[in-house]
Amino acid sequence: MSTRKKPEKGQWYVNIFNDMGADWEAIVNARDAEKEVGFVESVVSTRGLILDLCCGTGRHSIILRRKGWNAVGIDLSKNLLAIAKKRMKTAGANLPLVRGDLRYLPFKNEVFNSIINMFTSFGYLPTESEDLKSLLEVNRILRKNGKFLLDLHNRDHIIKFFQERDWAEFEPFYLLEKRSLDLENNKLIGYWTLIEKGTGQIKSIKHEVRSYTLSRIEQLLDEAGLTVKEVYGGYEKQEFNLDANRMILLTEKRASSS
Repeated sequence: MSTRKKPEKGQWYVNIFNDMGADWEAIVNARDAEKEVGFVESVVSTRGLILDLCCGTGRHSIILRRKGWNAVGIDLSKNLLAIAKKRMKTAGANLPLVRGDLRYLPFKNEVFNSIINMFTSFGYLPTESEDLKSLLEVNRILRKNGKFLLDLHNRDHIIKFFQERDWAEFEPFYLLEKRSLDLENNKLIGYWTLIEKGTGQIKSIKHEVRSYTLSRIEQLLDEAGLTVKEVYGGYEKQEFNLDANRMILLTEKRASSS
């Protein structure tokens, strides 16, 4: 079992989603979770335990549980897990929700038949080596020949169609975003301004995530003992290319991994 450790205080990634709470719920609620879960069902086996890694508000794991999957959710954010618990009760879908760090997953070796990591929840740790450490943890808790589904944005798509400024409307607020690309450090940086519709209250948030090319993420997965079996460009099993919006990798733990 991995040694459990607390994330370092003061690291921005510890607090951003915790601080956003209901605001983040409004953003993800605008997405089609049923469609995304349908994709998961079509590419991942339903047998045994499945872990929703970085489950957030539980929008995938709750649907999976309602469909009969033996699902477990884990996330670092206390506030998002609290939202997930409320959603779970409303949906009538009971599943274990655990708080934990990607690098020190609080599970025994070879417990899960499959693990999913959806909607670019990977790449927030301070360094690439820590991203690799989290992939090694995925390997450790997966059973032999277990599946790991890693859903990322496509770095090449972002660069080709880059927009410095954008805005979107959600039920409780407007979101204005100013973006920048740090290609030297492979980071997509966003400065978000949330304007509450009712009060006009303004919140400012800095958001940054590491972006990977297909070749580099395949290298890290290989180092972690995970073999890429398929790469999709979207939730309808579109063929992946450099113009695809998503980069979704279906991987398998090698039988020789330990």
